[in-house]
Amino acid sequence: MSSIRDRIIQRMTDLKLKQVDLMEATGATKGAVSKWVSGTNVPRSEFMPALSKVLKTTENWLLTGNSVIELTQVEPWDSNTPLDDDEVEIPFFKDFSFACGGGLISEAIANETRKLRMSKATLRNLSITKENAVAATAMGDSMNPTIKDGDTIHVDLGRKNIKDGKIFAICFGGLFYCKRLYNLPLGGIRIVSDNSVEYPEIHLSAQDVIDQQLEIIGWVWQISSLESW
Repeated sequence: MSSIRDRIIQRMTDLKLKQVDLMEATGATKGAVSKWVSGTNVPRSEFMPALSKVLKTTENWLLTGNSVIELTQVEPWDSNTPLDDDEVEIPFFKDFSFACGGGLISEAIANETRKLRMSKATLRNLSITKENAVAATAMGDSMNPTIKDGDTIHVDLGRKNIKDGKIFAICFGGLFYCKRLYNLPLGGIRIVSDNSVEYPEIHLSAQDVIDQQLEIIGWVWQISSLESW
């Protein structure tokens, strides 16, 4: 099981940061940052907002590792911008709803021409293959505040087995959603929105799953906000 130290090092590696970058961003001393990285001490609460910001993630992920790694911004580029050595391009869907149902997802991925750039190290650290990595625009406010309308979600198509409470991209009733999923007895599934006041949770039996053609597309491992596109 990873620790705060492991997660700090992971994000430093992903973002190519050094200890001095953490010192400058948080105001912590060289000795304090060194102890965070070595695992001798954990960051005090007053350092967490600035630390999570420079590591482009959330305080909750740094502390627990239970939520997705949430980057605050995705930088736009054009097709003339060369790829860095540690980058790959993954399919980016502005609207994934059209690919729901009837096994159309693989065909849609093969034909999608829009791309986002992703660090190879980030994918490698999470054991996600390039072939299983896609991104899509989230629509609606059912997962607010975790996922806001217009955010970009990153999905691992290779992870479809439900782990209770994790966010998955799903096709349900012919539409594309992001929801927290939970296993129910006898093959049922519980579908939960973070905005539970406006979107009550749904319980499906194993037969309901079949009848309503619920399809799990993959695990949502990262959420990012596009400042402009």
